[in-house]
Amino acid sequence: MNTYLIVSETIYHTNEFLKKIKGNINNCISFNMDECSIDEILTEASYMSLFDEDKCLIVRNAKFLGTTKDADSKKNKEISDKVLKYLEHENMHTKLIFILNGKVDSKKKIYKLIKDNNNLFISNSLTKTEMKNELVKICEDNKYRISDKSLWYIINNSLGNFDLAYNELIKIMTYYSKPCTIKDEDVLKLTSKTIEENNFKLVDSIINEDLDIALKLLVESKILKVEPTIIISLLYREYKLMLATLLYEKNKAPRSDILSNLKLTDWMLDKVHNNLRKHSMEEIKEAIIKLSKLDYQLKSGEINKDVALIAYIMDSCL
Repeated sequence: MNTYLIVSETIYHTNEFLKKIKGNINNCISFNMDECSIDEILTEASYMSLFDEDKCLIVRNAKFLGTTKDADSKKNKEISDKVLKYLEHENMHTKLIFILNGKVDSKKKIYKLIKDNNNLFISNSLTKTEMKNELVKICEDNKYRISDKSLWYIINNSLGNFDLAYNELIKIMTYYSKPCTIKDEDVLKLTSKTIEENNFKLVDSIINEDLDIALKLLVESKILKVEPTIIISLLYREYKLMLATLLYEKNKAPRSDILSNLKLTDWMLDKVHNNLRKHSMEEIKEAIIKLSKLDYQLKSGEINKDVALIAYIMDSCL
């Protein structure tokens, strides 16, 4: 059997499983089941190249294998039937890898087939002690040494999110550039702060039209499992503050009134003024209208939230 299932809540373990399954296959094609149909995936999986070249199909968001109510919908039952039919005559030159971030339904026939063929890879939720042990191993594999104190700081500051803790550790090792003992004071200096801080930095980078920083922080917010609607709400708030400040100052309102009416501190108002240097009133109004429409489309389910946010960032920063 050449069909696999990865069940994992972490990006790190998903990627580790993918390395193991792919082996030396370089021809890899990615699909997202939120954006494409099972027919497209299975057509590509069935396709035989002229030279019988091996390939990997990596299929993310395989929710039809999950335990949610949606997984039992008519649409997802049809998907299951189509995959089962493909498995009767699967292309042995194609490794078909389904990825599920969530709980798998062990009663489903596809699950049982994949499990019986030893093609099931599951990473269960980690305790903080298990996270620490994995991070220790990563350090040892890269010939770095780090204290328990620093590891616990990284884990706790990452709010128990293994992917974020792993990224922080890699960033720290990159800072040193060669194997050594990692200093506790450097960990404090280099480790990112809270989710809230990351959110505000992302919003600032979008307003400042800094695409590179925005995309980097967007990846971190994804790891932190921050809902795109939160970022959109924060952006909407910042632009509304900018517009309100402009209107107050146009009417010659004293600074004290602006601070009081908008419930801002001095440093917050200074930040608003700094943002106003980069945008005209028309640009601010346009941003508010775009964000309002985007918020409605997200809440009504018209568009994919992750795609919507990255599209807005690209549009705003380019």
